[in-house]
Amino acid sequence: MILKQDIDTIKFLQQVKTCRDEVIFETTEGDRLNLTSTLSQYVFCSITGHPDCWSDSTITCKNEDDYQILADFLEEKE
Repeated sequence: MILKQDIDTIKFLQQVKTCRDEVIFETTEGDRLNLTSTLSQYVFCSITGHPDCWSDSTITCKNEDDYQILADFLEEKE
């Protein structure tokens, strides 16, 4: 799954906090950020300020049910 364009980053990270397991943001370069980590959230916020850097990055939820929690922010990768 990928993030929709123009998401509210704060609301997205608040939803991540309600997830049952890890939520991983993987950049196109292969870097993986566990968004349940405060440090990773900081780096994520820096990246989201530059859409050209994350437009093809993916979100992976370890628990399948967490995709429903984040559904408003995600879309299928083409």
